[in-house]
Amino acid sequence: MQNGRAIIRSQRKPHLRVATEADCIYLSKRLRTEDYQEIKAGSGLSPLVSLTLGLHLSDVPLVICNKNNKPVAMLGVVPQGLFGAIWMVGTEDLKKISLSFIKNCKGVCDVLQKDYQLLNNFVDARNTLHINWLKWMGFSFINKHQRYGVERRLFYEFVKI
Repeated sequence: MQNGRAIIRSQRKPHLRVATEADCIYLSKRLRTEDYQEIKAGSGLSPLVSLTLGLHLSDVPLVICNKNNKPVAMLGVVPQGLFGAIWMVGTEDLKKISLSFIKNCKGVCDVLQKDYQLLNNFVDARNTLHINWLKWMGFSFINKHQRYGVERRLFYEFVKI
């Protein structure tokens, strides 16, 4: 307390928190081009609708924030019985906290996976950053879908057991 008032300190390092609808709005306007293209090609939905669905359908939707508490990515797992559909999209600003992200992402993924026999989803073949990250994270690519989604584009199916 200082002069009878509590000093509120903001987070001064990258961190995770539960996502909100305000995060969906903020991120939908700032997604990486590849993430925007993947949403459009796979579902045909707008980024805002896609993020809002992810927010409401995921067990625990999370947002990654930079040191200024600005969202740089959003992720979650949508339950599908014993399996979980893991997803994540981000902004170019995620690269600015890449060291913190890389140090923590495997542990976060392990926590997200604990309630599921496997995690799975599909990734647009054009999204090479995500493909390389998924490989590094230990996901396996099990199928090539030549005409996936509303745009009938090449997508890869991936899993982690």
